[in-house]
Amino acid sequence: MRRPGCKRQVPVLMVWCLVLPAAQAVAQQATAVTGLLDAVQRGQVEIVDLTHELDEQSPYWPEGTTGSPFHAKVVATLQRDGYFARTLEIPEHFGTHLDAPAHFDSGGKTVDQIPVETLLRPAVVIDVSGEAEKDPNYRLTLADVESWVRVHGPFPRSCAVLIRTGWGARWPSQKEYMNQDAQGVMHFPGLSLEAARYLVERASPAALGIDTPSIDYGPSKDFELHRFTMTHGLYHLENLVHLGALPATDACLVALPMKFRGGSGSPTRVVALVPVAPASGR
Repeated sequence: MRRPGCKRQVPVLMVWCLVLPAAQAVAQQATAVTGLLDAVQRGQVEIVDLTHELDEQSPYWPEGTTGSPFHAKVVATLQRDGYFARTLEIPEHFGTHLDAPAHFDSGGKTVDQIPVETLLRPAVVIDVSGEAEKDPNYRLTLADVESWVRVHGPFPRSCAVLIRTGWGARWPSQKEYMNQDAQGVMHFPGLSLEAARYLVERASPAALGIDTPSIDYGPSKDFELHRFTMTHGLYHLENLVHLGALPATDACLVALPMKFRGGSGSPTRVVALVPVAPASGR
């Protein structure tokens, strides 16, 4: 029986048993992060930049615009002020950028509301560059998606599905990239509604990405792909580049838009972490 005024003594071993698992879990998490950094340093993981450079020569959405919407003004120089700085004026949807669900869904999340963990996603690549080379208006078909699944298996849940068309090679030519005809209609590849419906209903991706100006193909006037996918909470990454450097599976996408409060989109730095196959021994 414990005497009054005496405090119960908790055995040191019991405290250690309670603390040790938590400490081990933290250590394991730290090891996972440092392990990734170490793999990058050792060349076991490659960082592929999927982002175009931005300047006044970058292609821009031509409708309602008479010239480049990119404006940079030097406001300080090293010689005059001791430092270099500029002010920038750019649209939210310019260059490699993210479309937030609010872009086409009145109840959708704005850029600042997108959970940051959804900006780090497993990435898969569907390559239709051969078809797009033959037909600038090519749209990813349901058959393309089903063929990918037969070869690679089911899509990882909440992944980023990236469509490689090869269109990024036309950057930075406004004429070649937007590819307008005499009537001003643009011609570039995108997705079909059937393919998008399959992805949303069967794969539940977090995002769709493409190396063209839009996931809706050039001649589209109603943006049916944007309307359908964004009402299901997906964000888009458009004007990507270097998708040919990614494997069909096993890459990790990192998309970091500027956190505009209430924003419909943002220019975005997009990279992929890609495992590097070990060199075969002699």
